[in-house]
Amino acid sequence: MNNWILLFFFLSLFFISSTSSSSFAVNPTHKCSVQQTLALLQFKQNLSSINDTMYAYDYICEDWLGSGYNPIMMNWNASTDCCDWNGVTCDHSTSDVTGLDLSCGMLQGTIHPNSTLFHLPRLQKLNLAFNDFFDSQLPHDIGRVSNSLTHLNISSCGFTCQVPTDISHLHKLVSLDLSLNWNLNLEPHVFINLLQNLTIMKELSLTYVNISAALPTNVNISSSLKLLNLGFTGLHGKWKSPNVFSLQSLETLDLSDNRLARHIPSEISLPKLVRLDLSWNDNLLIQPRFFSILLKNSTFLRDLWLRGVNCGSASLPTYINISSLRSLDLRETSLQGKLPDNILSLKYLEDLLLSGNNNLSGPLPKVNTTIPLRRLELFNTSLSGEIPASIGHLKSLEYLRLSDCGLNGSLPKSLDNLRYLEFIDLSNNMLSGTLPSSLFTLPYLQDINLDNNMFQGNMPLELFSLQSLKQLTLGNNQLSGQIDVLDNGPDLQTFQRLTNLTSLDLSYNNFRGDWELDALLSSLTNLEQLTLSHSGISVTTRKVSQHVNPKISILILASCSLNVFPVSIRAMTNLGHLDLSDNDIQGHLPDWIGEIGHRLSVLDLSNNSITGTIPNVYEDWSWLEGFILNSNQLKGKVPTSLYKCQSLRIIDLGNNQLSDTFPSWLGDLPYLQALVLRSNNFHDGIVTSSKVNFPFQSLQVLDLSHNGFVGQLPTKYFQNFKAMNNVVTKKTKPEYVYIGSMYYSIIAAVKGVELDITRLSVDYTIVDLSDNKFEGEIPNIIGNLKSLIVLNLSHNSLTGQIPHSLGNISEIESLDLSCNQLTGEIPQSLADLKYLEVLNLSQNHLVGHIPQGKQFNTFDNYSFGGNPKLCGLPLTKKCSEHPHELQLEGDGDEEESGFTWKVVMMGYGCGVLIGIVLGYIMLSTRRPKWFNAIADTAEHMALKRQNKRR
Repeated sequence: MNNWILLFFFLSLFFISSTSSSSFAVNPTHKCSVQQTLALLQFKQNLSSINDTMYAYDYICEDWLGSGYNPIMMNWNASTDCCDWNGVTCDHSTSDVTGLDLSCGMLQGTIHPNSTLFHLPRLQKLNLAFNDFFDSQLPHDIGRVSNSLTHLNISSCGFTCQVPTDISHLHKLVSLDLSLNWNLNLEPHVFINLLQNLTIMKELSLTYVNISAALPTNVNISSSLKLLNLGFTGLHGKWKSPNVFSLQSLETLDLSDNRLARHIPSEISLPKLVRLDLSWNDNLLIQPRFFSILLKNSTFLRDLWLRGVNCGSASLPTYINISSLRSLDLRETSLQGKLPDNILSLKYLEDLLLSGNNNLSGPLPKVNTTIPLRRLELFNTSLSGEIPASIGHLKSLEYLRLSDCGLNGSLPKSLDNLRYLEFIDLSNNMLSGTLPSSLFTLPYLQDINLDNNMFQGNMPLELFSLQSLKQLTLGNNQLSGQIDVLDNGPDLQTFQRLTNLTSLDLSYNNFRGDWELDALLSSLTNLEQLTLSHSGISVTTRKVSQHVNPKISILILASCSLNVFPVSIRAMTNLGHLDLSDNDIQGHLPDWIGEIGHRLSVLDLSNNSITGTIPNVYEDWSWLEGFILNSNQLKGKVPTSLYKCQSLRIIDLGNNQLSDTFPSWLGDLPYLQALVLRSNNFHDGIVTSSKVNFPFQSLQVLDLSHNGFVGQLPTKYFQNFKAMNNVVTKKTKPEYVYIGSMYYSIIAAVKGVELDITRLSVDYTIVDLSDNKFEGEIPNIIGNLKSLIVLNLSHNSLTGQIPHSLGNISEIESLDLSCNQLTGEIPQSLADLKYLEVLNLSQNHLVGHIPQGKQFNTFDNYSFGGNPKLCGLPLTKKCSEHPHELQLEGDGDEEESGFTWKVVMMGYGCGVLIGIVLGYIMLSTRRPKWFNAIADTAEHMALKRQNKRR
């Protein structure tokens, strides 16, 4: 016995002397044993407290613990009993440390593999959540507490590398939380062992832990399981584990953001289910039966999140019986039918998110009672009718988004009851009337989007006093009235007072006013986005450099009567989108323009009077997507520094005076979708670059019309137009080419007219090489461009026949081959083009029958005029009843050679010898027509004699 006391004494001396800190001197009268006290102090020695201003989880912990929490280890020292330390729990009878709760402890440092943390033999609960242990690894010594540990939580701690296999030996674990450690990996076999060995597990949370394995099959998951969180873990493969949906105790199931596929079982038995999250599994299918059972039988269900899961065109029930429902997220699930009558009357409902279901129709249900709904999202559906006045009952509403529906009528006055509303988006509807002044009295309203409706009248004065307002979008309406910049009186409508504004869009309205740009930007110092295009407002600017507002990221001032390039733009170092199109800006581009491109994604200076050359200053414009300078008076060449702009999607330099050869080096831009060089002075042949193996693979629009290109058509480019090869599946709602913060518009020759396409569809493809000097034949390879919509090769010098392969362009709507020197017959394959609306083959040398049937029956004379040897409808010239004779008469090759089969016919009737002699005379005298006339007369006389003999 004395030997044990002596050993304990020397061990204590060793621990005391081995550290420089006097805090390791343990008071022997404490309940907590010396070994466990020293183990905790040594664990503390490797850590430090985080300054509260640097604490990454402060917003989480403050919400959880309040603002008065402090570093948890502040009172850890040897002078006090460790059972009294913050976060430490001891067994009252044995004084063993049984629990450590250091969550939100403001700790940082590294937990070493030999950490003394697991030298606590009776440790049952360990919670290290929300601390900064970045690059630490979970020690293998965790297996030392396998006979005691029941709860382990290391979420949001920054642990990395592999989870040790020893974790599956913690057979007494009831709760395990490894979530939100983004660089933590769990080997698939360890994951399966976890599920199989931890038979009394009630809570397992592995969210954001990298498992990257197929979903295990036939694994006996703990029947006691209440919570299973496996979201963002990389699970993939077909669903083969039906027992997950038959766990009688399961309350929470999260399998979101994985790559699970196929149908989940149609049978479900989760009587205690409270929360189900299967969202963002794009290939997962839910049968309507499963969906129906879930909504009918889940008595305790509070949260149902299925966003992005295909529900197989399921319908919501007419009436929802789940009174406990708190959050319903069924966005983009292919729902159809109408909204349940009582969906806005569920007494606990806080979030209703059903957007992105195009077949969800009918009116908005009435609200019969006040409910705690905070978020309502029904945008991008097929709802119709008016916004009911009963929406004013949703007095807790903070977020309202009903955009892209079919709503009409005026805004209800009851909106002024929504006193907590922060965000309202009713854009892209058919709403009308005037803007209610009460809307702009809501004290917390920050974001208003009423874009693309039919509102009219003046803006209410109350708007200009709404200090909470940050974003205002009123574009594409019929609003009017005088709006000023400077505040010269109490009754003036001016945005100068709205100092919190970050975004302002008044485009496409009928306002009046003269705005001095620099004055506006100087007063609205928080403004980041300004859009005034086609608003009716005239914008002026000073010609002196001024540092007005460097925060501006979007400046769109199309059609604002600008006549100079604003010098203040030079200071806008965060500029991402600059649109000064449709103005009267004159002179050269400023020599400092290269300074504004570090973050610029769109530069649109089209439809101005800019002269000079295009500066070659784009080496650092790595974010540039749209470079649009069409319809100016620019000369010179295409700047080669654009090659450095590898993000470019649109280059539009049409309608200028550029003089250059074809810039083949642009073919190496991987994302280029539209190249427009029309109406310039480009010249020479189109030579493909030897440095680019697969040029223009993403190209959808190529317009080189009205230039001076010569030589053959660029066959190699046609071979590489991969974006035009495959037919794009038609979507329910159209999608458009979007660059920066705008849709790309283009002027193109479509269906015989110059068409202003204000929004270019993502599946609209154009090849226009008209009005050049191309020659040679049309290559067959063009027939591979199956998704091509418009093909215009008119007004060139193309020869040869029309390729039959053009009949493979199944999506084509406009085909113009007019004013060339094409020969031969019109291919019958063109008659099978079911979408062909405009065809122009006029002014060529085509011969024979015009194909009949289908789309060809809709074309008039204009499509075929100027081809003297064409016949058949719609032309008045009829074809011969004996097509064989017609072919003989039109055989130009025989006629030109001086030999026709009529001589042989004569020889057959008069003797072979005479026929051969006559044929020889024809060939030697080169007078085939004379002999044909003789033959015709002789044939007529012979037939007449035969008739007389009869």
